[in-house]
Amino acid sequence: MHKLAEINNLSAALLFTDYCQSEGLHVVAQPVSNGPTQLYCDENCAEQVADLLKEFVEDPHHPRYQAAAWQRSQPVAQAGQRRIVVPWQKVLSRPITVLMLGICLLVYAWLQLDFRGATNSLQLTVPQQLWRWFTPALLHFSATHLVFNLLWWLLLGSALERQFGSIRLLNFTVLTAVISNAAQFFLVGTNFGGLSGVVYALFGFCWLSQKRYPRPRPLISDALAMFMVVWLLLGFADVLWISMANWAHLAGLLAGLMLALLIKPPRHAATS
Repeated sequence: MHKLAEINNLSAALLFTDYCQSEGLHVVAQPVSNGPTQLYCDENCAEQVADLLKEFVEDPHHPRYQAAAWQRSQPVAQAGQRRIVVPWQKVLSRPITVLMLGICLLVYAWLQLDFRGATNSLQLTVPQQLWRWFTPALLHFSATHLVFNLLWWLLLGSALERQFGSIRLLNFTVLTAVISNAAQFFLVGTNFGGLSGVVYALFGFCWLSQKRYPRPRPLISDALAMFMVVWLLLGFADVLWISMANWAHLAGLLAGLMLALLIKPPRHAATS
């Protein structure tokens, strides 16, 4: 193990090690009696961890560090304390991910109870009402469609929220929903709904971002990337048994790729 640094504050040292572990980096905090806590890491990631430590020292109160601690369910006040899983802490660390999940489930229940009322209220039928450029993303017309989108949302949305923060995920979601909904509206019409445009945007963003800034554990494999692209092309070929909002998918994917070219992950922004 490589000795990285010494930190006087034990809680801060544990907070930093939790963040590194969430990034797939093996970092250990070793308390010393009447002395600063020693930080150790693997030799092969020493340079990367040193860069992360520099960012941590500059802004130790950034939400991503506390989010990582909650994700790992490790109290940061006592060294060597047994890990205790507290699910609500994970919920609090991903508020936008959980909020969107809950809203989509509630809207789906509304559709089952009052289909016409829900669609009349949320579909993009009155462009002058600005919220309607976003709200079609909340509509799912089948349980399969809902589950598929929400599983992707939980995986990719929570990853983006952990790395970039809740406000950026909210902005990303609203922007890509509006772009994908607008594409489908202008090129096809009003009869569509679903979070798929945002999901494709998240997919494109995460895939290209990890290509530009490699991570120890990639979120999206190349094989999965190929599958999603093939699925998109099959939708345009109209050979599937389901009707899909293909232009929303394509617009969302392109928006996500473009944002990945413009936005750097926080841990790279200060070191490049």
